[in-house]
Amino acid sequence: MEITQTSSDGSLVIRLAGRLDAGWSPMVQKEFDAAVRRGEHDIRLDLSEVTYISSAGLRVVLTLFKNLRGIGGKSVICAASPLVRSALQLAGLEMLMAETSIAAPTTSESRTFSSAGASYEIFSTGGSGISLSAIGNPETLKTGGDASQVLQFGENTLALGVGALGTDSHACNSLFGEFLAVAGAAVYQPADGSRRPDFAVTKGDLRPEGRLLFGLFGEGTFPLLARFDSRSDDRGVALSELVETALELSGASVAAVVAVTETAGLVGASLRQSPAPSATDDRLAFPNIRDWLAFGNERMFRDSSSLLVGVAAREDSKFQEFLRPFSSKLFGHFHAVAFPYRPLRKGLIKLEPTVATLFDGPPPQGALHLLTDTRDFNGIGESEFLRGALWISPVTIP
Repeated sequence: MEITQTSSDGSLVIRLAGRLDAGWSPMVQKEFDAAVRRGEHDIRLDLSEVTYISSAGLRVVLTLFKNLRGIGGKSVICAASPLVRSALQLAGLEMLMAETSIAAPTTSESRTFSSAGASYEIFSTGGSGISLSAIGNPETLKTGGDASQVLQFGENTLALGVGALGTDSHACNSLFGEFLAVAGAAVYQPADGSRRPDFAVTKGDLRPEGRLLFGLFGEGTFPLLARFDSRSDDRGVALSELVETALELSGASVAAVVAVTETAGLVGASLRQSPAPSATDDRLAFPNIRDWLAFGNERMFRDSSSLLVGVAAREDSKFQEFLRPFSSKLFGHFHAVAFPYRPLRKGLIKLEPTVATLFDGPPPQGALHLLTDTRDFNGIGESEFLRGALWISPVTIP
């Protein structure tokens, strides 16, 4: 099997020559997936030199069409050998030979913006803004104690911090871990050794409920959407750069940010134990910290999709005790949940259905408090992202 790729009139043309059978289908699938990951959402297949196609080969071609349809892409078999054309007709897949305009992304007026590592397309969504409150005391991480609050996480709420799903105080006491909620979905990493995130999503009138031990809780809607794409072919956009851009675009000193991204890798930590039980010594001092926090020694969840919820601020904000420094004048608190890779539609998209789509597929792989590792010799830097969508709002204080 010979596979070649060329660009033509804004489309990617992939030409296959030879036998498209069970032996070659995985390689072809890998090429298709890599193209979509690079942001190629208009793909044409030239199958004029394919001499044989099996059911495995037909499945690979059909999978590409379904994946592009799911993200508003456009696809067509622009040429086919007589054998391929006959196989498509017998399989009832003749529609793959015709130009298919598939759920084109919603269009709206936009403007562009550039930073050092990314290009952006900015849309106004008409959102009203986010009102943010602090819950509990982050010193609980060191000292213990349970003054957690029961909260409901509906479509227009966001939250991040240390928490658990469920309302029973006794049951949650040993489970509190990295927590985030947005757009009617809530996820947390139970600190009970299971290492498997639990989640709940809104269904009808049933909304997720949980206890937040400490963290930030917001209500409202986002007025800005920023679609970003890395300007580099070999690396992603750093989290700190996205945070700085979000603050600049918000025009405020404190901004709430939600992101759905195609991810190059995450840098962060998660709790090994619930911090609610009382402590007699400093849990975050060395060597105790090794018993309480699990760190990655390299970027984790490479080539995944991620959901981020966070708050960014300049120095001296009201929420300073909940934030960590990115630089001398930039602070933030961000949590991320990693999912198996799913391509993201381009253009103007809505927050709720985009988040819901993540939870429609395979379950989340892990939840992290994102960190920046600046150690001189073996530091692994910070999380990086290839492309994605940022929903941004200035923060008001109720």
